[in-house]
Amino acid sequence: MLSKRNLCYVILAMFMFFPAVGIPTAVVAQDTAEMPFVMAYGSDIGELNPLVYRSERSHWYDMLVYDSLLSYDDDLDIIPWLAEGYAVSTDGLTINFTIREGAKWHDGENLTAGDVAFTFEYIRDAPADVNYWTMMQNLTSATAYDNVVSCIFDKLYSFAAQNLGEMYILPEHIWDDAPADDARWNDHTNVTAHVGSGPFMYVERVPDEYTKLARFDDWWGEDNPNVAQLPNIDEVRIDVVSGQDARILAMRNGDADTERYEVFGSYVEQVLNYSELQLVQGVASQWDYVLGMNNTIPGLDELVVRQAIGLAINRTELITIGRLGHGTATTSAIPESFYPGLFDESGVFDEDVVLANQMLDDAGFLDNDADGTRNLPGTAPTAELEFDLMTLSWDDISVATGIGIETQMARINITINNVVTDDGPMYDAIYTGDYDMYTMAHGYGAIPDHVWWRCHSSNIYEWGDNVFHLDNATVDTIMDDYVASTPATLEANAAAAAKAVLDNAPYIPLYLSDDTHVIRAEWVNFTTPAGGPFTAFNPRTMVFMYDDGSAVVIVAPDYTLYIIIGAGAIVGVIIIFFILKRK
Repeated sequence: MLSKRNLCYVILAMFMFFPAVGIPTAVVAQDTAEMPFVMAYGSDIGELNPLVYRSERSHWYDMLVYDSLLSYDDDLDIIPWLAEGYAVSTDGLTINFTIREGAKWHDGENLTAGDVAFTFEYIRDAPADVNYWTMMQNLTSATAYDNVVSCIFDKLYSFAAQNLGEMYILPEHIWDDAPADDARWNDHTNVTAHVGSGPFMYVERVPDEYTKLARFDDWWGEDNPNVAQLPNIDEVRIDVVSGQDARILAMRNGDADTERYEVFGSYVEQVLNYSELQLVQGVASQWDYVLGMNNTIPGLDELVVRQAIGLAINRTELITIGRLGHGTATTSAIPESFYPGLFDESGVFDEDVVLANQMLDDAGFLDNDADGTRNLPGTAPTAELEFDLMTLSWDDISVATGIGIETQMARINITINNVVTDDGPMYDAIYTGDYDMYTMAHGYGAIPDHVWWRCHSSNIYEWGDNVFHLDNATVDTIMDDYVASTPATLEANAAAAAKAVLDNAPYIPLYLSDDTHVIRAEWVNFTTPAGGPFTAFNPRTMVFMYDDGSAVVIVAPDYTLYIIIGAGAIVGVIIIFFILKRK
């Protein structure tokens, strides 16, 4: 029979044993049958309709679900994509695309040259707010001959082939006779409405939570020598995770693999200390931070004021404040860092605070009520040069840059009120002209035609790119000449376009936010073109990414059996104790 002392030893041994068997162990993660990839977005996709994407969040989604005829390599040189090749006539008015045979839609239907011709004419005949609509008004016809699509224009366009090559191709059998604003486009419950031919196909979406895509195993990528494989990733999920801290935590915990935009501010240095994450650095991103100005409101409708504001900008200081040094100054509307072949010194914005003050003084913008802020010319008191500057709440770079601009404009006695707002209110205000100033990033594409879109008066309409409302016939002519260049005149016309932006200052280029993407350490391969690894004009990124399977994860044991055994043992000990006590 056990003594009470021996019984105590038994109980002590039990309490020492059970915690030990419950300690989780570290194991090397093994390759699984499926490889998901989770992208964290700061806010939800704006729209599912590939005809009217308004943000790069939506554009990135479109890039995976839909195919374009052409794409770009790491140096942003054109490569064949859904098209096997293309040819442009000597007069630039006829462009032929040879469409890859054997491509399929996500619903199993064959993709043909007829789908491509349908898409081009569908965009041409759509409402004016559809992407590429303006250029397509000069498309006379798009005709399919076997696997060739012949596009004929009645007006020369410098980048017509590249623009046609970037348009997302639509299935005629789904959208024939349906308007471009059909409600089905943004119906997230209608899977058929989101059929594309891209490397991933739409599965489901819960608005403001996630959007799920699955690999399309009948994708044509294996037949393209620039790809030669299907995506390594089985599933892409776009999760909405608000706040930089929350996104970094999600990545550290393995709940997300990366985020759509580069990491902000002080987080750059912080991330370098996390072994489970890697930081992509060393390339200027496509994010073009600008100071946008409403050219129609009192004060900003005066060219001398806008020019003085441009002279008062210290880009190095703004990069330090807004990006902790991780930025590349853009002193021209066609920046050298992104378009080295078309950059010209004649379009460079200089910095000269002394000259800015002198220009304002000479033009009569004086502080006539002695409160520290300049006033409009005239007998005191007149309206002051005081403007609300909208910055984007979830974009720390936008907010911090706004603070820097507020400080810099005080040097020329212009008062700036930094108004932090959200996507919806900010875009509504910008596109309806109900704003003074804003600072946020526009996205560059591989085609440098953005100056025409931003400055030509024909683009002053709802969701048009000329949100600055610059309405200048001389500028219109310069921009028209630029986008109707021959190869021999393109460089000179690009220089004239950049100088027109300098001379009229509808907006002020600030800097490119250098790419500082955070990604889980196990993702070892991804393309890094100008603009970073997740640009919306490089679908190859998600095709070639893979997990090397070496990530260390913590595997927690199942405690159920231990609890049952432990509980039984304790009950047994208590029974024995009372038996001994009775004896």
